[in-house]
Amino acid sequence: MKIIPIFFPNAGCKYRCVFCNEWMATMKRVPLSICEEIKKAYAFYHGDENSEIALYGGTFTGIKEWKEILLRVEECALKIGITRIRISTRPDEIEDAEFLSNHHVTFVEIGAQSMCEDVLEASKRYHSAKDVKNAIKSLTKANVKVSVHLMTGLPKDTKSKSLFSAFEVANLNVDAVRIHPTLVLKETELERLYIQKKYVPQTLKEALDWVSDMVAIFLDSNITIERLGMYQDAQTLPNVVGGPYHPAFGELARAALYRKFLISTNALKVHAPDKLRSQIVGRNKDLKVEFKEDGKIWVESENATISFKKWLKEHIVKLKEISKCDS
Repeated sequence: MKIIPIFFPNAGCKYRCVFCNEWMATMKRVPLSICEEIKKAYAFYHGDENSEIALYGGTFTGIKEWKEILLRVEECALKIGITRIRISTRPDEIEDAEFLSNHHVTFVEIGAQSMCEDVLEASKRYHSAKDVKNAIKSLTKANVKVSVHLMTGLPKDTKSKSLFSAFEVANLNVDAVRIHPTLVLKETELERLYIQKKYVPQTLKEALDWVSDMVAIFLDSNITIERLGMYQDAQTLPNVVGGPYHPAFGELARAALYRKFLISTNALKVHAPDKLRSQIVGRNKDLKVEFKEDGKIWVESENATISFKKWLKEHIVKLKEISKCDS
């Protein structure tokens, strides 16, 4: 499904999170004419009847007149044959899930970022983990699919806390997730803390370690991973002043998980679908593991064979033991 993004930078946001400068992140301004913006985006992204209009960049349901805007978006979308709309919002701004459902909103992306209260407080999110759970429950009841955004490396975050957040979200049976390691953007409070050396961003190695284990948790729960890493283009990348940015972060994170699989099993030969060749052995050439095409993922070691699925279950047990929100 092709997503046609329409940006409402910071619109509806009652608070300014320490990491956020949505205009800097997207270089977009609030559209003056919604229908014109939809038509332009539809043409630019080569939309079709299977596309989905996505209202991004702020807290959509926090906008005072969000219902009126949604009705206009719905009308414009239907005129060009699009029947699906997705929005992004905060978990504490979901007050009328039925209205969303009744007006072609089929997917809501919730910015949870963390399920640990001290991380949320330090990041100036001003919502709770309970708000996330309540929002998901409300949307699910209204038959609206839910995608949850999580971030790693926020102030006061640790690997244990990020793993705890992943387990909590997985247990809520959401439809999808997005995981973004925290980037330091210009003109944010986080940039000020970074300059003052009061905030240290994750290294790329740390981010890949944390996120690859979060990927394991969601794979084990059969939850779709929509994106890993914050997208940047040539226009927005100069606004990143620190943090673990990499243009192929998602590929690297998945490769890091397979690396753990190969190393912990002392693999000599790995069997897997050819489409995973790059992630499994292409990015891990130094391990010198032979690749054989197969429909399932499994390895041969000197004395045994083990499937990725079985290894994943065992790996999850170990991750569960170290996941916690305690400071």
